[in-house]
Amino acid sequence: MLAPAMPLRPRAHLRRSGLCGALVGMASALLGALGASPARAQGRYESALLGGRSALLGSTGVVLGVDGAAPFLNPATIVRIEDRNIAFSSSFFRYAHRTLAAWHQPGPVDADRYGDLRLDRTTVTDQGLSTLPDATCYFFDLRSGARDGSPARVPVGRQTLAACLAKTEESEFGFDALGFSGESAGRRVTQAQTLRYRWGRYSAGPSWSYSVNDRLAVGASLSVVRTRYTSALSISSIVEDTGTGAASSTTYQTALSGDSWDLLAHLGATYRLTRVFSAGISVRTPSVHVFDSFDGSYQDTLATGTAAVRHWSGAGEFVAPSPARVAVGASAEWSRLRLELDGFFYMGQPEFARIAADREEIAMEAGTVTSRRQSRFGVVEAAAPVVNVGLGAEVFLTRDLSLASGVVTDFNALSSLRGPLSVESRLFLERMSGVHAALGLVSYTRYGDLVFGARFDYAAGQMAAVNTFASPVRLDPIDCRELGATLVLAGRISLRTVENVAREIGDAVEGSAAAPSERGAPREPMREPAQKD
Repeated sequence: MLAPAMPLRPRAHLRRSGLCGALVGMASALLGALGASPARAQGRYESALLGGRSALLGSTGVVLGVDGAAPFLNPATIVRIEDRNIAFSSSFFRYAHRTLAAWHQPGPVDADRYGDLRLDRTTVTDQGLSTLPDATCYFFDLRSGARDGSPARVPVGRQTLAACLAKTEESEFGFDALGFSGESAGRRVTQAQTLRYRWGRYSAGPSWSYSVNDRLAVGASLSVVRTRYTSALSISSIVEDTGTGAASSTTYQTALSGDSWDLLAHLGATYRLTRVFSAGISVRTPSVHVFDSFDGSYQDTLATGTAAVRHWSGAGEFVAPSPARVAVGASAEWSRLRLELDGFFYMGQPEFARIAADREEIAMEAGTVTSRRQSRFGVVEAAAPVVNVGLGAEVFLTRDLSLASGVVTDFNALSSLRGPLSVESRLFLERMSGVHAALGLVSYTRYGDLVFGARFDYAAGQMAAVNTFASPVRLDPIDCRELGATLVLAGRISLRTVENVAREIGDAVEGSAAAPSERGAPREPMREPAQKD
């Protein structure tokens, strides 16, 4: 862990060079690509927080990554991390406030059955606190390499291995026993709803990086990816005619659970252009599907004078391949400041997620089964190409304390919802795009480093709500938005330092400890900024 040498005086100016112009040009190109990204084509790939430092720096790390995010952003960067370090599992505590417009009456009404129903106060707000796990990695050297005389640079010939486990994508929302009552057009409506859904990708595997020379490093990683999706939605609605007392009841229940296991690889490289500027690129290959499982059930009931029921349950396939990704980054390092700009291009997929199941369908009316048959059921969600951009900055306030901040876009790759929709036509109910911004402190000590800060996010888009006032029951899109704040607490610890401290404590207990030596200054875990004053 190498500490940045603090300058005696701040740098007065930055000399504009061709390389500086190239960096500005790259930034313009990335932002231009972002502007060209179609807004209508909206999974959110930047939803999970990877690493502690990377989370604060706008999800950047394609060039300067040194935490648990490194193997997943660009494995070439792990050669920058010292031997026998653990990036421990960060704890992210997230508060979110979501607003769902017209949730209880999302679309048109069957006027013959419910009249001119116009309910008030149908918008729902929900807030919650959750704990999100992050990456855990262990880094160790296969070969230490030889230094070129500068302690600030990665030793030439160094080879580093890492073993990591991380959640790379996250989307979760729900509420329990949400009640509603209202009156309109001579009808009294009473509803209760429970909704829970969760989408997540988990990756685990080894990574390797090699310092070819004092400018070039390459790396590769292989990951086993588990994609897990669960959803459960239950709605009951009673509509009473206040004049006659006649009433009808509608219930809707659905539950889905799927697992998809896949393999993918990351390949990457970083190159130091000058003493200040560096660049990096990484490619994530399309995933190779290994195996999967899926279970689902559905039932809707309409009870007027008699009850009509439709039910099915089945099992089959759930395939959710990870999209191929190309990430490019540019960085600049001075004595007090580090900047990194990264662009992430995700390829489109005709099958972002697919379910196919053999099911048994049962229809009932007036207490009698009217039909029973076997059928094949399938839903496919496609994803369009998406570009996200992240910008991060780290300012050293003192030799061992820095202020980190960043921002990253998070566009949704799924197609927009266009209602009305069949209740069996969509796998995911949410289409939201957002932006994340973060601010925090990084403390570097001889034991490792500690990251503390917060990431704030705003997202807006659509959700599909169940319209129980239509015949048959259907989905209608509604507008939704969400504000969130996540507490980031993370760090890395050197096992070598832990062993030394344990040995010193043991010597002190036994009375054989030597006189304490003068402690050196903390060493920052990245290489020292390449240019000094």
